Amino acid sequence: MEIVKSYLEKFSDLNLGLASLRSGPEALFGILVVVFLLLYGLSLGRTRALVSLLGIYIAYVLQAIFPYFSELHAALRFSPEMYLTRVALFFVFYLTVFAILNRSLVKHRLTMKEFSIFWVSLISLLQLGILISVILNFIPVDKLTMFPEHLLGYFAEQRALFFWLAAPVVILVTMRREKRSRSSAE
Repeated sequence: MEIVKSYLEKFSDLNLGLASLRSGPEALFGILVVVFLLLYGLSLGRTRALVSLLGIYIAYVLQAIFPYFSELHAALRFSPEMYLTRVALFFVFYLTVFAILNRSLVKHRLTMKEFSIFWVSLISLLQLGILISVILNFIPVDKLTMFPEHLLGYFAEQRALFFWLAAPVVILVTMRREKRSRSSAE
């Protein structure tokens, strides 16, 4: 419980960090990327948003247990940095899993048609947070100089990754409870 409390205290300090953010080209580019990814998440639609979220979880697990990573890195040679190969492998797994799940029967079971745009937006925002956190956890700390320092604690730490991965589970449980209470009231 103390961990959650310290994380929430960090979150209250976010206003101070955002106030000091300069509107240089890096910040504007970052904002543009965030807006693009949110629009992409919303354009996926209600059902695909949930399929995409599941795809992120599966891709992260597949990447984490991939036994041939060093052989793949040596064979590809597209980057001298191991973390870039790890990020690329994660996205290959994500796109593959998303394509498979999107064409399977799972898509019809994971529907969010009855939920409002608020819940879909929240799931899209959580997907964005998970993707940022996963990628930043692959990158070594000394290479994160372009990312705003005051935001690193919210994305680039192992604890932050855990919270980003756990938050959608809590939200989905809340969504299902709301759906059940709404259907029982009708």
